[in-house]
Parts: sequence; structure tokens; C-alpha cells
Amino acid sequence: MDALEMYGRDWDETFDHRASYFTQEFWYLLVTCMIHAWKGTPLSVSGACQKMKSGSNRTREERIRKAVADGYLIKRRSESDHREAFVVPSSKLEQLMVAHFERTLATTLETLQHLKAE
Repeated sequence: MDALEMYGRDWDETFDHRASYFTQEFWYLLVTCMIHAWKGTPLSVSGACQKMKSGSNRTREERIRKAVADGYLIKRRSESDHREAFVVPSSKLEQLMVAHFERTLATTLETLQHLKAE
């Protein structure tokens, strides 16, 4: 539980405690966009909307616009079909998230070591 609570607190700290980046609303968007980009299969805007778990389509598109405006995501047009747009993580987001995952992993491993010692 300590590691999971720390994960949530660290997420808030990663995004400067801005209520507008509430975990449930942005976690799926940001993490899924990163995973897909790293695999070489970036998500289209509609694909990114489908990965989010809550909100109307309009709300989901607003989240994407906010993440783009705040420099966390970059919207790019498809090279083959210029009508389709993809969302990919910015280097800013990648740096923040990798550091967040590293801190979370370290805390989780530390917690597990304490449990084994008990």
C-alpha cells in the first residue's frame, strides 16, 4: 500500500500538484501515448481518446489539447494521410515520466525488501 500511495503522490508532484492533471483523467492518455510511441505505433487522436477511461469524446479531446498546449504531447500529421493526426510524447513528458517510474520502482522495491525482512 505504501508503494501505491507513493505512486499517486509522486504523480501529483511530477505534474506540480496541478488539479487539472488528476491521475485518472490523464494517466491513461499520457502513459498509453508513450508506450505506443516507444513501440513505433503512435496513437491517432481517436485512438488516444479510446484509451481514456472517462469523459465524453469532447472532454477527451480537450484533455489532448491541454496536454499539447502544456508541452506534454505533440500532435503530428500522418506522412501518408495528412488528414490523420497522431499524438506522441514530448521529450519533456518522457523525462518526467521516466523519472516518475524510476522513483516508483525504487519505492516499490524498498517496500518489498522491508516485507521480506519482517
